[in-house]
Amino acid sequence: MDLVVEKGLGKTHAKWSPVCTAYYRLLNDIKLTKPIVGKEADRLKELCPMGVFDIEDIGNSRKAIVGDSDKCTMCRECLRDETLADKINLGKILDAFEFTVETVGVKSPESLVIEALSILKKKAIKWI
Repeated sequence: MDLVVEKGLGKTHAKWSPVCTAYYRLLNDIKLTKPIVGKEADRLKELCPMGVFDIEDIGNSRKAIVGDSDKCTMCRECLRDETLADKINLGKILDAFEFTVETVGVKSPESLVIEALSILKKKAIKWI
């Protein structure tokens, strides 16, 4: 077997890049502006296809709460019901996000992010 090895950098050609995918997404901010109780709470839970809302049983009353806002895809199905639309506020947290890095090489995502940040720091100092 004859092997030919060539070493290169990702900025020269994508075949040498150790990163497969890097992306971010803003975190969801879902708030109930008014209490949703009783049958409305049950209807809200049924409307959401992703299972974002839960029902909290307190004594004899049933109250809707936001169970897992990370599941929300912003499909807005919960806002299509006119009686619930003014009680729900869908939004994004603008100063917080999830950053995901997937690799295809021998380096771990953590080491790649740390290395990239150190290079960015060196470039920022050079620009100042």
